[in-house]
Amino acid sequence: MLTIGQVRSYRPEEVIFREGDAGDGLYIVIDGTVRISKHTATGEEALAILEPNAFFGEMALVDFSTRAADAVANVPSEAFFIPLRELRTLIEANHGIALKVLYALCEVLTQRLRETNERYMTVFTLAQWGGGMTQDNLFPIP
Repeated sequence: MLTIGQVRSYRPEEVIFREGDAGDGLYIVIDGTVRISKHTATGEEALAILEPNAFFGEMALVDFSTRAADAVANVPSEAFFIPLRELRTLIEANHGIALKVLYALCEVLTQRLRETNERYMTVFTLAQWGGGMTQDNLFPIP
């Protein structure tokens, strides 16, 4: 049997990693929920709430960069942690697993990009047109 990771337990509001930390591996939520967030001038903004079977920390697998956001346990949670080195070794040794990991990464990154695009368009529309549109006034005059 191949063991490449470990189960880690987290208390509510316990930080799993912070933005800027080294990208040292991939996490899969087993139980509970994990909040991915960034800090802005107005406070914390949650980017995603991840439930069991969701994974996070995957960007380190692709670009070797530091963490792009914070990951915090919302409630008592467990995550399976796979260190980056072991995951890369597994992927290089088993092309079937590599294909599955690549497909899962593409699927999640595509979903997250779509969500980011929707958020961007909402903010852009509000900034451009304001909140005062009505049915009779679809194109408000500035």
